[in-house]
Amino acid sequence: DKLIETLGVRRVFSRENKKRYFADILTCQLIIFDLHSSDVADIEHVIKEIKLAKLPRETIFVLISSVKVWAKTRIERVPAKPEGSDAEEEEDEADGEAVNAKDVQTVPKELTDQDLDQRVPSMEYEMWKYLETLTLSLGSKERLRTHVIAAGILYGNGEVTFNDFFKAAWLSQRSPTIIAPGDNFIPCVHVRDVARLVRVVASDTNVGSYLIAVDRSRMTQTQILQCIMGQMSKTEALQVVDAANVDTEFKDDMMLDLIMKPSAPLRSKTFPWCCKKGLAGDIAQVANEFCNWRNLQPIKVVIIGPPGSGAEKYCSWIDDKYLHGGLHLSFDGILQDALKDNNGVAKRLQRKMDAAATKGVVAPSKTIVKLRTKLVMKRLMSSVCRYRGYVLEGPTSYEEAEALFTKFSPDEEKPQDSEDAEEEEEHFDDEGEEGAEEEEDPSPEEEDDFDGPKPVRVLNAVAPEFALELRSSEHRCKERIFAGQAGGAASEDEFVNKTALYKKNNLQEDGSPGTSDFFREVANIKVSDHDVDAVEEDAIIQILCTYIESKGQFFNYLRSEEEINREKQLEIAQRELEDDERREKERREKREREEALRAKRASEAASRVKMLAEGEASLLETEALPLRQYFMINVVPRVSEGLSEVCKVMPEDPIEYLAEYLFAHSREVPPLAEQSGFQIA
Repeated sequence: DKLIETLGVRRVFSRENKKRYFADILTCQLIIFDLHSSDVADIEHVIKEIKLAKLPRETIFVLISSVKVWAKTRIERVPAKPEGSDAEEEEDEADGEAVNAKDVQTVPKELTDQDLDQRVPSMEYEMWKYLETLTLSLGSKERLRTHVIAAGILYGNGEVTFNDFFKAAWLSQRSPTIIAPGDNFIPCVHVRDVARLVRVVASDTNVGSYLIAVDRSRMTQTQILQCIMGQMSKTEALQVVDAANVDTEFKDDMMLDLIMKPSAPLRSKTFPWCCKKGLAGDIAQVANEFCNWRNLQPIKVVIIGPPGSGAEKYCSWIDDKYLHGGLHLSFDGILQDALKDNNGVAKRLQRKMDAAATKGVVAPSKTIVKLRTKLVMKRLMSSVCRYRGYVLEGPTSYEEAEALFTKFSPDEEKPQDSEDAEEEEEHFDDEGEEGAEEEEDPSPEEEDDFDGPKPVRVLNAVAPEFALELRSSEHRCKERIFAGQAGGAASEDEFVNKTALYKKNNLQEDGSPGTSDFFREVANIKVSDHDVDAVEEDAIIQILCTYIESKGQFFNYLRSEEEINREKQLEIAQRELEDDERREKERREKREREEALRAKRASEAASRVKMLAEGEASLLETEALPLRQYFMINVVPRVSEGLSEVCKVMPEDPIEYLAEYLFAHSREVPPLAEQSGFQIA
């Protein structure tokens, strides 16, 4: 009910009772149906009921359709016209619009609302065309005025067609792919401009029955993606893929190739445009609407503390949890990145820092602070930081924070010499860097004589929303650094110098303001300060969560608690499954080893048994050899002769005959003692 009241809704119709629903509709003087968000069958039923009904008053029926109904229209391709080649284009150019066709040799011929009968939809939008025709057929009905609005691809507010592109740009992810060839023209329009056209239609009886609602920009698919990515993310080369390899919800939208002329009401100089220049011309506005409707907020945090307090650890944690990584910044890291990019200001700053280190100067000069501030400011003003935020280690002093986050009054500034003026020109671009690098450095006396103007206001575009101050004793900081638990110094001398500089800037006994005082007194930020020696790390992290979320909930594509818990449960289940699989594998390998060992032992035992049997057989054969010899000499010949004699005689009792024969010839066998070389042991 509160939402309905906020939106200005007076009545809500129920669809449960069809007759009641239609009767409620007929009580309205202006009936609007949007095919993008309505049920097609419901709209068809309403149109047919209106056709048969007797209207009690003058009624306006508006059907919001889409240029996608024109997707398959046969269109002649014509040579691309140079910008401002005719009067209308000159008028557009005067208003700030540009026909982006200079890189395209031929373009589709421009379609107007007079080409209504030529429109051919794709199969998915045949029903939309049918409803358009059905709506236009009601034009002759008494007391009824009908209009069809063919809206371009909608963008702005909560529209979703380009959502994936904006999301990828906001997250600095790899840009979505371009469907080959990418030079197709996509007619677009801001959703508010469609709503404003409906208002014009309702109040003007002279508008046409079929209206094309597109903005005046003529942008290709590639140009749309480039302007979105360039506004919110780093500019990268876009990947082009074949349409057959793309399967997205809005594939058909991105493959449109139409150039359409907005209808007369939109060409009127009095039309109240929201985005007259189109998506590219008003990309900053559209990007802000995208962030507002999806509750995407930049999270800007600074963390200050002595070297060794662990500031970089908390920066990394905040970056991973709230900023999706990649936005943990430090002054030294920004300088190194700028040096890799061959930045002239960075080279000059590095040269001055090296010179100061050679002279043993610990405190940075005002010129060093100014140059370093310039580099950091450029990073904080980048597209990624403007939309997602940052987590910055530092600044290290009140003066550095003042130079970075405040704007100075032009009236109070001193006249700049040529060097300062050139440095200001380099503030947000790299032009003239080599010249800046070659300039003669000012003397330390000139630096000391510089008195900057007083700050008049905080730069909200770069100033943080949250500030965290860490406190720790010098002894504990040193322990953390040399135990590898914190950064901040690579050697003991560096630690001593940085600690002394931190104390000078933040812990003066004379009451001089420290870095945290700037955020409290000038930036009006509630600083969350913690003694990391006395408070556990988990407790500080919990306090950090409460502190950052204290200004209200934000979406920022963060995972919900349910998703985090579900992911943890999945991780636990996955670990348990992996542990079970590992244990099962270990048991299986153990069984295999045991079986292999048993098989080996059985084989060895069988081999030993075989060897023993062979040994016994050999021994038995060896021991039986004398007996065999004795048997062959003394027994076998006589028995053989006896058997032969039995065969010859064939006695009635051959056994007795053989026995008598052997007994009779037993005397013929010589005694063992007379047999040479034979002896039985």
